[in-house]
Amino acid sequence: MTEASAELLPVRERRSRRILWLARALAGDPMAMASTIWLLIVMFAILTDSLELLGENRISLKARNLPPFDVGQSWTLWLGADALGRPLVIRLIEAASTTIGIALTTVLTSLIGGTLLGVIAGYFGGIVGNIIMRICDVILGFPTLLVALFGLYLFGPSVSNLVIVLAVTRMPAYVRVARAETLEVRERLFVDAALVFGAGPAWILRNHILPSVAPTMLTLASVNLAMVMLFESGLSYLGLGIQPPAVSWGLMVAQGQGYLSSAWWLGFFPGLAVMFTTMSFNLLANWFRIVNDPSQHWRLVSRRR
Repeated sequence: MTEASAELLPVRERRSRRILWLARALAGDPMAMASTIWLLIVMFAILTDSLELLGENRISLKARNLPPFDVGQSWTLWLGADALGRPLVIRLIEAASTTIGIALTTVLTSLIGGTLLGVIAGYFGGIVGNIIMRICDVILGFPTLLVALFGLYLFGPSVSNLVIVLAVTRMPAYVRVARAETLEVRERLFVDAALVFGAGPAWILRNHILPSVAPTMLTLASVNLAMVMLFESGLSYLGLGIQPPAVSWGLMVAQGQGYLSSAWWLGFFPGLAVMFTTMSFNLLANWFRIVNDPSQHWRLVSRRR
């Protein structure tokens, strides 16, 4: 079916065909499929934890540093227990809620704020655009981790401060990409036609600029998810991120560091969770980029073959 005939189909049928094509493309990429399955498992575990379906995370000194892979124990102890006898499976799921929740909130904040500022700077330009870009240049002039360390040391380690610091340090990347995309889109003929017919800037931004910029920004956001997770885990490992009694994967690695010789699983499994999750986000970001770029669709065909 040609593109012209596809445009004549009803909206629902076009959407169903698009979803079916995406499902086939995902099934044809084993790495992307494995990444999706892993992330679905993590999200399901987070959902069950939020609904309090996993049981209580009680301290049990009898199970202190219980080794993993003992199937004779309860399923919550199959990955062992920590120094206070708390099931490591439950701790990992609680930490996943914190780590992924912070990453999603940070990326969503920087995505919305950076896209809006970049579109404004690219479409209107002038003094406002120059001010926005110079502020971004100042932020990019310092290493992200250094800015995060200084900000958390100055304002104190907390979840809200961690999200704000990480969002501010990641926002200039979105601003620059959104501005570059806007500068290219605003010169197209459909924008000129809208101006001729009397459309205002707000209408053009909402109906032409933002829909054209969105795919690129979403691809950048999917890449940044893994990066933000690593930053959060690193800051929590250094003691400037999540603080006890809250828990995150980076904090679990830091707490298990002192038991590497006697209870290696306390730091190994949280580190493995960070590695698998960040790798899954990166693989899905690469797949999403290929899917949204028509010139790269030949890769999907070659992988299916």
